[in-house]
Amino acid sequence: MTAAPIVAVCMVLAATAAAAIGVLAHMVGLATPLRVWVVAGIAIDVVLLVATFDRRAPLWGRVVTRGRARTPAVALTFDDGPTEPFTSQILDVLRAFDARATFFVLGARAVTAPAVLKRARDEGHELANHTWDHQPLPLKSAGAIRGTIRRTSDAIEAATGMRPRVFRAPFGWRNPWVNGAARAEGCEAVAWSLGVHDTERPGAAVIIARSIAGLRNGAVLLLHDGRSFDPNPDASQVVAALPSILREARRRGLRTLTMSELLAEGRERP
Repeated sequence: MTAAPIVAVCMVLAATAAAAIGVLAHMVGLATPLRVWVVAGIAIDVVLLVATFDRRAPLWGRVVTRGRARTPAVALTFDDGPTEPFTSQILDVLRAFDARATFFVLGARAVTAPAVLKRARDEGHELANHTWDHQPLPLKSAGAIRGTIRRTSDAIEAATGMRPRVFRAPFGWRNPWVNGAARAEGCEAVAWSLGVHDTERPGAAVIIARSIAGLRNGAVLLLHDGRSFDPNPDASQVVAALPSILREARRRGLRTLTMSELLAEGRERP
């Protein structure tokens, strides 16, 4: 699914809101030129689009994009898995560096690879919620959003005995009901500070360079062990890049924490 239907809906809502304001103004005797309502409609449309597509926009509720750790730390996050052999290969690298990470899991993938999720849990990583099948959320109802989050959390809990505590919307796109639905299912909505765009498969060297550019205290790096709900994803370049990213984090004195650990340290700070 592309963003086009969502953009169209935002435009219709903005035009409707501007028209309603114009009708109300006419009813109370305010004569306002048409161009004012056209500008108002455009302004409302921009606000709706930013709130929906910008992961940092506060209109639909606060989303955590970075942390405030006690001492220098980053969170490495991997979306859209588990997919094999890549998730297991990423776990191998993390274990070699004694590093922890967070995996934002798709429920439909979770039910096919419970052993990988159990291994991630046993090795100290966090399993987080990324919806059932990576469908964009902005055009979904509150009930549908809560349903896909609950179904995914149920699958992760069935595989590991642990229920997710953080949630990330596919593409970071939201509507007014996403944050509330996540909270109702026991999850905090989070995003990221740096998207590496590794699913474009730009090469391991580019993934390393982009990641290192964002390695600073409190950073949340978005990487992938899958690619949306692509049945044949290829995360081999992420696997190849990960040792260099972890070596540089270590050289800079940055701990690697899970998302929940990073959030918890931020809450403890004055």
